[in-house]
Amino acid sequence: MTYSLAGRCPDTGRIGFAVTTSSVAVGARVGAAMPGCVVFSQARTDPRLHRVGLDAFQKGADPVAILAEMQSAAHAPHWRQLGVLTMTGEGVHHTGESCLDHTGGISGADCLAIGNFLGSAEVLPQMIRGFEKASGTLEQRLLAGMLAGEAAGSERDPLQSASLVVMGPDELKDSDLRIDDSKTPLQDLASLYERWAPKSDAYKLRAIDPDSAPSSSVVEGNAPA
Repeated sequence: MTYSLAGRCPDTGRIGFAVTTSSVAVGARVGAAMPGCVVFSQARTDPRLHRVGLDAFQKGADPVAILAEMQSAAHAPHWRQLGVLTMTGEGVHHTGESCLDHTGGISGADCLAIGNFLGSAEVLPQMIRGFEKASGTLEQRLLAGMLAGEAAGSERDPLQSASLVVMGPDELKDSDLRIDDSKTPLQDLASLYERWAPKSDAYKLRAIDPDSAPSSSVVEGNAPA
């Protein structure tokens, strides 16, 4: 089915998530973020629950209360797997009794891993370890955790899509990348991030200070020599 990893960087105030599954276009269905908060609805996914969680966060709810709001709003919660990570406190999660084993969630240092229909019981622990041991940007650490989970057993069916979203504290997405249909979605997502990363600051500058932003040819590396 699906496994996801949320992570935060207290030093920069950035927060985000990565997700992968064995069906197409997981980025359209699983996970949502805003500055300071990530929420997940997966297994038998109801993306409407993301808005419930983010609305609760905006009203000042803590992670436990956010999760409770999502559970209360969920139809057939026994099929739902939910998760919440904010910039403060441990990540929290709910796994309904009908979610397929191996299933569950684990909190780590500045991260939360949840998954279902996993290939082994080591997938979630290895995701946490991969994130905690990795260096670099938050995106790189999230990808390291996801790849560690794949190596530890992945999902029981072949992966087909993946997504990566990271929010800055300024209401702008630093990264919002998707692989919708691939035989190697996590590897393709990592490759796409490497191509995106050198350009992300320039595109953010277009929102913050367009007068100072470089032209498209410079951003895309097509400027005249």
